[in-house]
Amino acid sequence: MKSNQLRICMVSLHYHPFVGGAETRTAKQAQQLQALGHEVIIMTARHFKELPQTEIIDGIPIFRVGGSFTRDGRLRVGRLAHIPNDILMFLQLWRMRQHYDILHNMQTSPLSAAVMLIGKLTKKPYIVSIPSTGPAKILGRNEARLMADTLEIQDNTILKVDYDDTNAGDTMNMSKTALGGSLILSFLQKSPAIYHILSQRTRGYMIAHGFRADNVVHIPNGIDIDKYTPDSQRRPDPAQPERTILCVARLQYPKGIDILLHAWKRMLSEPDKWRAKIKPRLLIAGTGDLEGQLKWIASELGIEESVEFLGSRTDVIPLLQQSWGFVLPSRWEGMPNALLEAMGCGIPCIATRVSGSEDILQDGVNGLLVDPEQPAQLAVALHRLLADTPLALRLAKEGRATVVRDYQLAHIAHQFEDLYRKVLQQEDQTSPSIIEPALLGNVGGREY
Repeated sequence: MKSNQLRICMVSLHYHPFVGGAETRTAKQAQQLQALGHEVIIMTARHFKELPQTEIIDGIPIFRVGGSFTRDGRLRVGRLAHIPNDILMFLQLWRMRQHYDILHNMQTSPLSAAVMLIGKLTKKPYIVSIPSTGPAKILGRNEARLMADTLEIQDNTILKVDYDDTNAGDTMNMSKTALGGSLILSFLQKSPAIYHILSQRTRGYMIAHGFRADNVVHIPNGIDIDKYTPDSQRRPDPAQPERTILCVARLQYPKGIDILLHAWKRMLSEPDKWRAKIKPRLLIAGTGDLEGQLKWIASELGIEESVEFLGSRTDVIPLLQQSWGFVLPSRWEGMPNALLEAMGCGIPCIATRVSGSEDILQDGVNGLLVDPEQPAQLAVALHRLLADTPLALRLAKEGRATVVRDYQLAHIAHQFEDLYRKVLQQEDQTSPSIIEPALLGNVGGREY
């Protein structure tokens, strides 16, 4: 090993073939660190028995650990089933302890306990990423519903969603989702681990729940600005009436696609004078458990002619480059890659005031922000973006400038490189103040 080379083991509950924010972030970070000359391995759960236990993806060695499988080959998960998975992950990390010098758990999950225990036993520093604060309000099982808004229905059973989906992403909810979750959470709170957060809102959330402020480090997501870049040949002509709004998101409760559909209906129901020369169209790219229910809502609202569900797409960049605008109606987030990618492609964006999005966007300056779960506000923002061409062009320009200045993937990788070196240099891994205050003060070119 070269004297200045880092050896990092990333642990991610989900990875390829899963596609989501945490999985994308893990892959990008691993590739960037490897490009800087460091060794990276990824440990993940073997969610399907058909997946190989080891393989190399984009030059990164992947190790999959599986516990008990169902008859159809799916990994058993749940309150009790996570225990054998955690034990096997612990054993795999122990066997490979000579192949890494630092552990980075990319998602908070029951696996976090296994990572931290290995860190303690091997005296290797460990970092835990906290992707999201989760929902602002925890719903009861009978309250887990998609929004009805203006729908005139007597039986809202069709709007019911999986209760676990409504609380996904909340670290503090681990006690409900995993047997022994309360003990794992207590372990997390008392641990000397470094807690990596993606947004400023998460800092207050962590401190309020008993985590030491000195151990919380903010490093945001980043994107490849050479890949996600404007294309003048694909940009829509402002003189033409067709104006497409694109949403790229999983069709799951946290993403708020039901709210977007209601907002679109409200916008189309306004007096049509402003739309005399505009033909708005909404494209939704993504798949998920709620696809059937969301299509039903669109049908009931009578907006099918102007709304299209595209399913899973591999051509997201061209879709972004040729769209008039982008919208992300999330109920909650960590820090959305989709929003950064849209801004990188130079299109104006609308998002909700949730963790991450509110860090990236300044309302009226480089995008439009609305409150979450407020379809009337979202309808107004959609109207503004579609009808006001000078505003749309200005927001697009400033959005691209924001990403170039603060969210370049290469810059983010260097911040992680600096973080890893600092924790490795510490002689006392149990110190309550592991990270130098200077590292906390300047992230992504901004002062906090």
